[in-house]
Amino acid sequence: MRAVLHPLSYHHGLSILDFLKGVAMNWKVQLNKAIDAVKNAAEGETAQNMAAKAKQATSQLVQKAQSGALDAAQAFIEANTDPAAFKCQFLNVKLSVLAPSNGLEISTPSEGSVVITDGEENGLVINAAAKPPYVLEMIGTVTQLNANTYDLGSEDGINVVLIEA
Repeated sequence: MRAVLHPLSYHHGLSILDFLKGVAMNWKVQLNKAIDAVKNAAEGETAQNMAAKAKQATSQLVQKAQSGALDAAQAFIEANTDPAAFKCQFLNVKLSVLAPSNGLEISTPSEGSVVITDGEENGLVINAAAKPPYVLEMIGTVTQLNANTYDLGSEDGINVVLIEA
């Protein structure tokens, strides 16, 4: 009579915990390889050209918003046509971040709130549960360009946040 072991009980003499640690490590190795591949692609000429075009388009949108040539709805529509914009939705808030930087972080530290920071101590705290959502606080250097458009950090056209009204 042969004993049949459960597939997760022992794998080549390893305990279940050791087996699962190995699986987790393999996952992390695969994730790191994928991140490195994306970094290499992002450093390529095509990606750099796309980033330059996105920054130029963002700068133009910022100038229009500052001069009053765009209202809040038009700014959001124009931002959504930018393929390089980072877009996300949480509860009642829809966000587009134009020309996002490497340090951009978006988190939900408490129920109903969204925090966007640029990695350089500039950011927005948004009440995402409210209808319509609104900015509770601007942290650091943040310029409000129009009713729903904010530039995090110096007015350089990087990390321009649009909140759908």
